[in-house]
Amino acid sequence: MKKLLTVDQYLDLYLLAGELGDQLWQNEIMEKLNNGEYITEHSLKIRNLWDEYKKVNMEMLDLYRQLQKDASNEALTEKFRALKQQRIILNRQIHKEEKKSQLQHYKTK
Repeated sequence: MKKLLTVDQYLDLYLLAGELGDQLWQNEIMEKLNNGEYITEHSLKIRNLWDEYKKVNMEMLDLYRQLQKDASNEALTEKFRALKQQRIILNRQIHKEEKKSQLQHYKTK
């Protein structure tokens, strides 16, 4: 997967390339910005929320496997419940941010 940066990150790199006197690198950065090869701050926020959601799911899966071996472990059960709550909260945040993104998309059309 191609790593996209935000506009601010590209501009920081552009300034760094200027300080280093690397005109070729500056030109490459400007070309990427002109071609729209960047991610918006809002899209980055959504992607980070999804990454966190996936992380929580993996932790839950691990705890589930542990609970299959030791169903009476109350500490594991509590951790599992807490992660389940965290996943619900993340799901709501993702839904809210994606809805905002759709509204912004329609407003710019």
